[in-house]
Amino acid sequence: MFAARTLAAFAAVLVLMTAGARAEPVPIGVGGLPHAGNDEESAISKELGLNFITESAPWDEPKEGDYAWADIKDPTDDPFGERLRKLKGQGCTLSVTLKVVDDDKKHMPFYLEGKPLDDPKVLARWQAFLKAFLERYGDSIDYLNFGQKVNAYFAKHEAEWPAFAKFVAAGVQVARKDKPKLSVGVGLKDTDDPVKYWRDLAPGCGHLALAYMAPCSVFTKQPTSQAIDPRQGVYFGKVFDSLLRLGGKKLLLTEVGCTSHASLDSSPEIQAQFITALFAWLRQSEGRVAAVSYICDKDWPYEASKTALRQALGDDILKYRGVIRLLTSEGLRFEDGKKKPAYDAFKKAVELYRGKR
Repeated sequence: MFAARTLAAFAAVLVLMTAGARAEPVPIGVGGLPHAGNDEESAISKELGLNFITESAPWDEPKEGDYAWADIKDPTDDPFGERLRKLKGQGCTLSVTLKVVDDDKKHMPFYLEGKPLDDPKVLARWQAFLKAFLERYGDSIDYLNFGQKVNAYFAKHEAEWPAFAKFVAAGVQVARKDKPKLSVGVGLKDTDDPVKYWRDLAPGCGHLALAYMAPCSVFTKQPTSQAIDPRQGVYFGKVFDSLLRLGGKKLLLTEVGCTSHASLDSSPEIQAQFITALFAWLRQSEGRVAAVSYICDKDWPYEASKTALRQALGDDILKYRGVIRLLTSEGLRFEDGKKKPAYDAFKKAVELYRGKR
């Protein structure tokens, strides 16, 4: 009888411990809000209850060992470091992406340009930079990512992939030694076969950083409503679950977006439905997700974005107005600041997620 009571008591303790372990909700952010000195963003961040911040930094080294922050003695003279420390002190979870590979480009220091990523000198300089970077900023960072949407680049440059895998391994070696509590990953995007690349990366990474955009009719007919229909192959939950099953690492959703423009077979109402569905999935996937950040608070200005893209890419970009509409309709608010249905859906979803636990 005593043994049975002891076992029952032990089981009750385990239940309480398990409940306590599940009580900590996943950190949630929106596009890096709030940025320093922006009172509007600070108010929105407070209203939405945001506590996950995504930041990025370059491998900035004009010449060997020449780092812009190396000689800064007063921490207040380093805006990036001061921001990280302040946010960390407020209880935020921070993710920083080193943009060594960003979507369709590599970003190497000028004196290393043209060398392969596994060149001995590149690896030596990369490890030296990372060591110095982590010494200065590492204590304020929870998740560090090597590159952003890297599979978009390597899908076009397959021959360079093995070198990048070695590059990542060299970075992981430094991080594990110098900041063992820091989780290191690589930023992928949901297109360009992320599973293929994640297979090579998973063993050395602590998490998978992913950028996801809900399908829409930019180049081909693909209504956004399909992304929230579990019966469809493009259902967002299937995309996330396929990556979670591979490698057994947590998913860090650094950028999740959904358009709201009618010309792309979406709408503000469908965008709101996507937000609601995302948090419903999150409740079911707790323990497998590290953090979630929606892509942006407010739509980019359409005319200014069109002009900027035209200047950067030439007149041909005007043939792809769907791309411009996609880039300028992902916010929770319209360009003029008016709230979309997605804004209220996001707010209610966060409150429900954190409240009913």
